[in-house]
Amino acid sequence: TILDCLNQIKWEQDGTLAYRKNCRNTICGSCCVRINGRSALACKENLRSEIERRENIPAPGSNANAIPEITIAPLGNMPVIKDLVVDMSSFWDNLEAVAPYVSTAGRQVPEREFLQTPQERSLLDQTGNCIMCGACYSECNAREVNSDFVGPHALAKAYRMVADSRDGLNESRLENYNEDTKGVWACTRCFYCNSVCPMDVEPLEQITKIKQEILQHKQASDSRSIRHRKVLID
Repeated sequence: TILDCLNQIKWEQDGTLAYRKNCRNTICGSCCVRINGRSALACKENLRSEIERRENIPAPGSNANAIPEITIAPLGNMPVIKDLVVDMSSFWDNLEAVAPYVSTAGRQVPEREFLQTPQERSLLDQTGNCIMCGACYSECNAREVNSDFVGPHALAKAYRMVADSRDGLNESRLENYNEDTKGVWACTRCFYCNSVCPMDVEPLEQITKIKQEILQHKQASDSRSIRHRKVLID
């Protein structure tokens, strides 16, 4: 894997190389970096597959007999601390901004456990797979030009709260996620977040679901075409 390569460099060639790692098994998300221009988990990406991908898309004027080259870079949209280690403060702050936990009333200790039907629980499965690796945040071009945008990772978690039958703050959450360019309307629908997510969370799809919830609550009496025009104008 790419992580094995980074380990070998650090252990045998340059002990000053800084990068993050932990589980080495696509669970913790710690080792996310940019590999040949796209954000991915170093422990998941295979060296041979990466070389084959590069060979299938040769650079103009490249030598077919040259030694394969792989470029490893720090994640985007976050300041670099050292080498491949970035400051993820904005990533975590924006996650906190969407209050990604069941509301206070829902978290009070009940006389019995909360019950959810299999159908209610299934609504949380996809977003529950998010490992907070930062790949989608790194590739988000909306975040790149708009520092107010909370990012696809936060909104994917936000939809989990909207869909959670135990939460009692649905209306206020939708108000918050509807706020000008901080929330869902800042998304440019570029699909980068979906393409790089290692856990198939598909953040864009979750953002779209929140938009649909907002429109249903705000303009229930309007037709879909009228709602669409209003959104474009706003």
